[in-house]
Amino acid sequence: MPLSAPNISIAPDLARDYGLEQALMLAVATELVGAWQGRVTVQEQRLYARALCLSRQRQAQLLAQLAALGLLQVQPVSPGMVIIELNLVNPMGASSPTTDAHGAVAQVNYGQVAAAAPKSAASVPSMGGCGGWDRNDGDELTRLFAAKEAQQQHLCQMDLEWQPSANIVKILLQQHQISEAFALGIKDEFVVYYMDKGRRETPGGWDQKFLKWVKKEQVQQQTAQARAQRQTQQQTQTSNEEVRFAAKERRRRITASVLDIKNTDW
Repeated sequence: MPLSAPNISIAPDLARDYGLEQALMLAVATELVGAWQGRVTVQEQRLYARALCLSRQRQAQLLAQLAALGLLQVQPVSPGMVIIELNLVNPMGASSPTTDAHGAVAQVNYGQVAAAAPKSAASVPSMGGCGGWDRNDGDELTRLFAAKEAQQQHLCQMDLEWQPSANIVKILLQQHQISEAFALGIKDEFVVYYMDKGRRETPGGWDQKFLKWVKKEQVQQQTAQARAQRQTQQQTQTSNEEVRFAAKERRRRITASVLDIKNTDW
């Protein structure tokens, strides 16, 4: 199969046991980690840019197969960045993933890649390797990664032009009795908050977050209004009590003055 990519070290044992394409992705991960075992945080583009002979979707499928085998894990940590965690046994005692010790790691030019040596049917692993991968599992992984890839393509960051969908505004009004004016009145705070966060969501995901944001703001506003109303009532009650006490005290002084015939101060 004609391939086009820079030279990269591949362990023949891995190609034999798991398949040439799988060994290629392990070689890419090993090159980035710098060891057979360990973890590193790198730009996502660096992970997918080495194996130019494979599509982005195919590389994702291969990484999922290797993750299922417990050989590596790739997890996103921020927009454009991923953590690669590698858990390989040093093939044939090779001292370093960048050396050719004992022939365990070979420099392969992807313009002329030879196919992995055929294995007997009994020794072909049930999960991995060219021809050894279970078709049903592969199809399922293909569907899962295709769906994930489609979702990734719809992810977007918050921007100043964002507007909630008409359905969300309708739901707020009909199910939560929150007016459109109230919802749109706090939209700017929502937009600025998530612009600073740098998060990426689908349009539906942003709508769901806005729905929760508006409901929370309404509860906080209602709580603040109820608290202010109680304080006003308490102040009014205190004021009334003070008026009643002052009137009572005045009547008491007048009564005392009337009883004191000689006192004309009143």
